[in-house]
Order: sequence, then structure tokens, then C-alpha cells
Amino acid sequence: MFTKIAGSKWKNIVLYITAFAFVATSIVAVIIYKLSGEIYGAAEVNGREIPMYEFNYTYEMIGRNLQNQDIDITPFKKEIAKQAIETLIENELLYQEAEKEGIVATKEQVKEELLNIPAFQVNGKFDKNTYIQIINSLGLTPEGFESILQKQITVNNLRSILLSTLYVSDEEVETFTKKQLTRISGEVTLIKPKEPTITDQMIKDYYEKHKSDYTVKEGKKVEIYKIDINKLGQEKAEIIAKDLFTKAKTGNITNIPQEVEKIFDGEVYEDKKPENVPQDVLSLSKDKKVSFSKTNDGYYIGIYKGDVSQSKPFEEIKTEITEKLKRQEYQKVVDQLHKTTDITALLSNNPVEKNQISDMTIQEFVVKYGVKADSLSSITRLKVGETSKPINTEEGVLIFKLSQLTEPDKDKMEEMKKTIVPMIKAQKFNDIYKMYVDNLKKKAKIKINKRLLESE
Repeated sequence: MFTKIAGSKWKNIVLYITAFAFVATSIVAVIIYKLSGEIYGAAEVNGREIPMYEFNYTYEMIGRNLQNQDIDITPFKKEIAKQAIETLIENELLYQEAEKEGIVATKEQVKEELLNIPAFQVNGKFDKNTYIQIINSLGLTPEGFESILQKQITVNNLRSILLSTLYVSDEEVETFTKKQLTRISGEVTLIKPKEPTITDQMIKDYYEKHKSDYTVKEGKKVEIYKIDINKLGQEKAEIIAKDLFTKAKTGNITNIPQEVEKIFDGEVYEDKKPENVPQDVLSLSKDKKVSFSKTNDGYYIGIYKGDVSQSKPFEEIKTEITEKLKRQEYQKVVDQLHKTTDITALLSNNPVEKNQISDMTIQEFVVKYGVKADSLSSITRLKVGETSKPINTEEGVLIFKLSQLTEPDKDKMEEMKKTIVPMIKAQKFNDIYKMYVDNLKKKAKIKINKRLLESE
């Protein structure tokens, strides 16, 4: 399979994006998806629908992974749905590229991978009953799961091909190692924004706007009408019930006969259903807006009025929302600091803290102060006695005056060189892979099933 790649356009793509990645200093890909209520799958990529079972499986896997880390996923349902859709779109784009190149995983590869999945094994051997039981619990058929597996193997193959083309030169290793081990001393001026003030009104407004993110129980608002057989007799009750059912189906529920009694108008939850409400009312939904049922004493017409939910009480999550708003507001101010080039304005309008550092490696300096990778050269190019321009950090801005520079120990450099290549290669791969996928997205026709983002 890998031999097919040598003479294909894939090699040229890799060469192009490799060269482009190191010429461009900053690339921001803005991908706008078209939301659609007209598709039945999870999304549509270049005219091909992604089945709902792929979305359900991916959503479930992301959720389980978070739960395994003891994370309550209740507030993150929408984020999980978005992440699942993003993953599916990315995989579909790469799979379509693999199809063009003729490097889709074969049935034999899928079978081999399937037989070696530990979850499907009993005493070290693949067990068909265990396999069926597990995938059924995930709402999948064997065909559906193996289709997902084939796509994942194919995508992993493409990633492996791209990774295999990357080359790290001796010069890159030398430069990177030297930057990590060179020791510096000097004065650090830290400029951080003031702690944001979060008012009670801001917290309440956020809670009201994002209540669905804190849903603990979902239900529906319904109306229940009863036509009493004991009072009206079987024949008359049946006629009235059928007539009311027909009107309800067409949405014309006006002029309700006096013989009809509204016995319920409120919210129904699966774990708390009023005693006088028929069981089939629980099946009411956007797709089934009217129910019809009969008991010994009467006919019941249920009408769906909309979905409802119960959220965690405000006081229970007030602290959580406060911290979230603090982070958001703080980040906004940090972003504004990063856009400011006037040093005088930075120093006069924000809290300033000065520190002295002594004999610290650049690597330690970067970690301690949260210096971003694209700002590293602002430090490494300094000469003794020089002061840097404002350098962006994760929490604000810093200005550094270099007073002493010590070249790295040669033995430590050689030791680091032995382990640094995979790190550099991984960073290169991540940059190039993201650029390639973003480029595919920009050229693709993508639609997302908007119902998925509304329902979670």
C-alpha cells in the first residue's frame, strides 16, 4: 500500500505543505460550516453523508473518555457534540483523499485489526459473542463498526505516511538544543492585567443563557385530555375521542367539547410521571406530537407542546460559573495586551512586577513565564545589555533585559540531541497535519445537521 504513494500527488502535497509550513509565520484558517436541517446524517462532506451511527459512536467514545477521567460531562454535552462532528468531518475528508490515492484499508487489514482488539477477546482470543454484545451496546451493527474501523485505519495510514516524509536536519537539532540549554540572567518585567470583576448580574445572566449546559433532567411539556367512558358510554366516548385525536393531529385543537376533561397540563419526566398520566405519553416527541390510548374507564389524548429540562440550581453552580467568567474576561484583557505595542502604555495602565533571574536555561524561562513558541526568538536573539520588545505570555506580557548569557555545556547538548529529534518531528507533524486538514476543509463543501447541535 505504501509503495503506491511514491508516484502519486500525495508526495507533492507533502513537499508543498512542508515548505509552506516554515515560510509562513502565522496562518489562521477560518472554516465556516453550513448548518442544515435538510440532511439525515450527522453531516455531509462533498455530497457524501456521514451516518448517524458514526456520530453516536464518536460522541459516546468522547464522553466515556472524559468520564474515565472523573469528569462530569453534563455541562459539556454541546462541546462533545461539536467535537464529535469536527472529528467525523476531518476523518471523512482524509478518507476521501485516501480513496483518490487508492490507499484505503483493505478488508484483510480491518479483519486483522478487529481480531487483535483486546476488548473483543476471551482468554487472549477473539470471541464473536463478546464482539457482538459490545458493539450492540453501542448501538452498532458489525457492518457499521467495521466501516468505522476501516475509516480509522485508513486515516492512521495517511498520518503515518505524512510522518514518514518528515526530516529533521542536524542544523535544526543543533539550534533547538542550544536554545533549550543556553543559560541567561537578567531582569524580567511582568505586565499582567488586573483581576476582572464579576458581578452577580453577570453570573445570573450567564446562567440563564446557558441553562441547557447544566441540564440534569430532560422531559417534555404535554397536555392530556380524557374522555370518560363511564360517563358517556363506549360509543359516544369513542366518537369524541377519535374526533379530538384527528383535530390534534392537524393542530386544530380549538372548540373542545364540554365532555372532554383536561386532566393534565405540565411537565413530564421519565423518573417522575404523575399517576393520572398514561404511560405512552412518555413517547411523545417532536416526531410524535399526539398520542391515543384507552383504558377501562376512558380514552386519553396526549399532545406534545415542547421539550423542557431541569438544570442544576443556580446556587449549586454559582462558584463554577464565576471562575469560568473570570477566565473568559481575563483572557479578553490578555488578548488586548498582546495587541498593544506601546511599551509606555503597557507599563502605565497595568500592574507591573519586576523579577531578577539568574543562570536560568531558556527552556526553564519559557516554562516559568509561559512564553509562547513563536516569541522564543525575541529572547534568543538578544545580546548582553539589550532589552526585548514586549513578549506575549499566557498571562500577559513580559519585557526582558539580558545581563548575562552562558553558552550550553557540550556534554549536555549531545545528551539532549539523542532524545530531541522525536519532539521536533512531532511538532513539525502537528503543524503540517493541521495545515493540510484546514486546507481540505476550506476547499470542501460541508454541511452539518443542525439538529445535533440543538438537541445536546
